[in-house]
Amino acid sequence: MIKKKILLFVLLLSCSEKEMTLDEEIAVGVWDEINGYESWTQPGNFSGIQESNSVHGNYVQIWLNEISSEFLHDTTAGEIMPSGSIIIKEAYSNILGENTTGITVMKKITDYDPTHNDWFWVSYKFNGSLAGKNGAEEFCYSCHHSGKDYVLFNGQ
Repeated sequence: MIKKKILLFVLLLSCSEKEMTLDEEIAVGVWDEINGYESWTQPGNFSGIQESNSVHGNYVQIWLNEISSEFLHDTTAGEIMPSGSIIIKEAYSNILGENTTGITVMKKITDYDPTHNDWFWVSYKFNGSLAGKNGAEEFCYSCHHSGKDYVLFNGQ
């Protein structure tokens, strides 16, 4: 009888919800923070849906929070974006934006990943659930390393 109780206890534990990693917790918080991003600023030279040749999709659209927008428009700003900067890239299967295929976010978090200028990377499905990679992702920064502070457009 004791063996059955132990087995039942082990089975119940294995069915419980998986604990989130710190990166997953941050990603959930970022999703809440970007609520309403469609009303954020779009880069002047990258406004609306644009053709893309990146892993993000064939067509993309970018939004900037106030911190990143102000930085990119400040001609006296340095090379490194400030903490709190957020850049969102929404991907589509066509130029009309009829089908969102993913949402990718870069957020600058103080002391998150100093080796890569503290960028936190996360990919979401359109409904906000995590779509795979998040955190300090080599997949992301290995491509973005050529950009100014890992940003691949100038935002002007």
